[in-house]
Amino acid sequence: MAEPTSSIPVIDPAYTRSVLDLTMRMAEVIFAAGAGAEDATAAMLAVTRAYGLKGTEADITHTLLALTWEDPVTHEVISRSRNVKYRTLDYSKLTATSELIADLIEEPIDVADARKRLAVIVSSKPPVPPLVRRIGWSLVGAGAAVLIGGGPVVVVAAFIATFFVDLVTSALANRKVPVFYQTVVGGAIGPIVAALVQLVDPTASPSIVVIATIIMLLAGVTTFGAVHDTLSGFYVTGTARMMEAVLITAGLVTGVAGSGLLLGRFGLRLKVDVSALLTLADLPMLLAASVVIVTGFALAVQVPWRAFWVVCLLGALAEFLYLAGIGAEFGLVWASALSAIGVGLLAAVAARIVRTPPLVIVVSALVPLVPGLILFRGLLQLSEGNIAGLLSLLTAGAVAGALAAGAILAQYLVQYVWGPARRLQRRFIGPLMALPVRLGRGPSKRI
Repeated sequence: MAEPTSSIPVIDPAYTRSVLDLTMRMAEVIFAAGAGAEDATAAMLAVTRAYGLKGTEADITHTLLALTWEDPVTHEVISRSRNVKYRTLDYSKLTATSELIADLIEEPIDVADARKRLAVIVSSKPPVPPLVRRIGWSLVGAGAAVLIGGGPVVVVAAFIATFFVDLVTSALANRKVPVFYQTVVGGAIGPIVAALVQLVDPTASPSIVVIATIIMLLAGVTTFGAVHDTLSGFYVTGTARMMEAVLITAGLVTGVAGSGLLLGRFGLRLKVDVSALLTLADLPMLLAASVVIVTGFALAVQVPWRAFWVVCLLGALAEFLYLAGIGAEFGLVWASALSAIGVGLLAAVAARIVRTPPLVIVVSALVPLVPGLILFRGLLQLSEGNIAGLLSLLTAGAVAGALAAGAILAQYLVQYVWGPARRLQRRFIGPLMALPVRLGRGPSKRI
């Protein structure tokens, strides 16, 4: 008589540990490079399943990645965990690792060979040199200055100041200085530059100078990721990332307020009014500014070169849809949602053309619309004792939710219509945005 467990395949524990270790390392790379918690979890489950380890349990809680597999014969539990303390947007590594994950799911290779390929990705030279990435952030500042009504002097000042802000904050980050203090230092540079600009051009608005200088540090992208994780069911991770966004912006407010107070001692009074009204009157200039912002952001976060034309085109489209929504009196929230849905639908298709995860395209294209500016206004008003800051914070949260929810809804609709979401929804809450999803109704081994 056969044993009850004779039909259950016996898996070598050493093989299991090697697969779990490989899987954990790949999940760590994409999570640290900007992928959401759901995408990293899906990657862990898909890779282990491709290598024959069924029934694995994967979870992410803010910075902790955990992966567990139970031997169906001996019931021995093998676990792996990693703590990702520092996350920086690196879409080149995210894309390359995503492609490796797709290849392994489609046709698993030897674990040792897979680890070598991953090691090459991690240790490879960045496609964009550090100086060019820093210039990219400067373009974000210059484009933001145009977007909120700055003149030529302000644009040049924002470009130069943003360059030095990134230089200083990067040096602090390399020395493991907490993010809060990095943003305090970065925020302090804004009013100093505003004071210098006023000496050159007394008609320049200090508000625009300050905002354009520190726009690269505003927590809009972090807020987008926080809402994405929350809507995907990772409530602890989403809440923690939202607190991170608030901490970053609080650091900026502290730096701006402290620097403004110091300048006041020398008789330079800078009243920072962060109100900005965008209309369709200057549409060509606004679209051009959006493209500059998206181009700079794409350089800074190392978007693959083959996807540059897509993110620039969709960045301009995002701004156009947003301004059209404002012009139609939809309000900030619904105008943001309209823009995110439109960009998300096209990004799902464009991702297949340029072989890039949809997340890379969506986030890059929506950067000009992230609510970091509104969040900054709310905290600044609260620091001055103005209760209206609460309304600004609620508006920022609503805009962030609209952007993330609109983009996620668009991805879900595309994946549902073309097939994969009907299978995915049995295992995950939302669609996958940082992993390859084969669009089509035919059978596929991919996620």
